[in-house]
Amino acid sequence: MLKALTRLYEPHAGTLVWDGVPVDASNVMAYRSLFSAVFSDFHLFDRLYGMGDVPEAKVNDLFDELGIANKTQYLDGMITNTNLSTGQRKRLALAVALLEDRPILVLDELAADQDPEFRKAFYEVFLPRWKSEGRTLVVVSHDDRYFHIADRTIVLEDGRARTSDDAQD
Repeated sequence: MLKALTRLYEPHAGTLVWDGVPVDASNVMAYRSLFSAVFSDFHLFDRLYGMGDVPEAKVNDLFDELGIANKTQYLDGMITNTNLSTGQRKRLALAVALLEDRPILVLDELAADQDPEFRKAFYEVFLPRWKSEGRTLVVVSHDDRYFHIADRTIVLEDGRARTSDDAQD
């Protein structure tokens, strides 16, 4: 569903509409450029492709903030270590997504596989900060302890979507 939302996959039915205009071949690249994402099947690279010159200090400060600076660094245009635990790999992918600095951030189960301290900071510190910076956040999570942080929740159950605005059954 997230890959259809970001228009990496073409929907089989229906129409994706952006600012009142259907997303089609004429505007799909502009639409895709709105999103940074960390999907559950993410891939890591040892460099920041397509980002031009990103200051080492900016990248390393972000690695420090995300708690991975003791495991990897950004030196001479290269990420020094991608052989990390699953949680650390997700943080590295998150750092790259944040460095893209796009208005919509899509995070698919990013808090899974994280230690309890980072998970708490992710929901209670980082998400509110990124929202206050003007980003739109689409966060997939099974961790209902933090649903209250969301402006709106969409629960997928038995193939049906229910929003936080819907009456409870």
